[in-house]
Amino acid sequence: MNWRVALIAVAAVAAVALLVWLLQGGTPRSVQLEAIPVEVIPTPTPAPEQRIILLFTGADGMLHPELRSVPLPEEVHERIHTVMRELLAGPGSTKLAPVVPYQASLEAVFVDQNGNAFVDLTAPPEPLAGSSTELLLAYGVVDSIILNCPEISAVQILFGGHEVATLTGHLDLSKPLVLNKRFIAQS
Repeated sequence: MNWRVALIAVAAVAAVALLVWLLQGGTPRSVQLEAIPVEVIPTPTPAPEQRIILLFTGADGMLHPELRSVPLPEEVHERIHTVMRELLAGPGSTKLAPVVPYQASLEAVFVDQNGNAFVDLTAPPEPLAGSSTELLLAYGVVDSIILNCPEISAVQILFGGHEVATLTGHLDLSKPLVLNKRFIAQS
């Protein structure tokens, strides 16, 4: 008999709940939610525009400076990325030629605690020839980076993620190179 009493009690509670719900209009009450403040993340301030010096090959076989205004970040490895992006984009003047004589892209940049930068370019699709090609490529890259990043003392160029002894047999590329103004044309 106890189960009958329990069943009747449950039915009565359900009937009262249904009656209360119907008397309130049969719809649930709206619940007001408290507004939760959302943290607004500020938009990063773009790097200020600064002039950089890029070196490109002239018809005289020398490196010629070209000035550009670009947003230049404070972090040295980001500055190197910016310099290399502009250098690989080529000269703005039709009188100058790119120092990298093939379609290259920057794969990676690393700066060690001694101020040496390691710049990894895609490897040439075919072997390069000529001492001037090798010298202008190497010092166009090295000097452009060092002139725009004074905390860098030397630059080693890697190709396809690997150290190379030389590109055409005329310059030792197995170690970082320092600034060399010998190949920059006098104004």
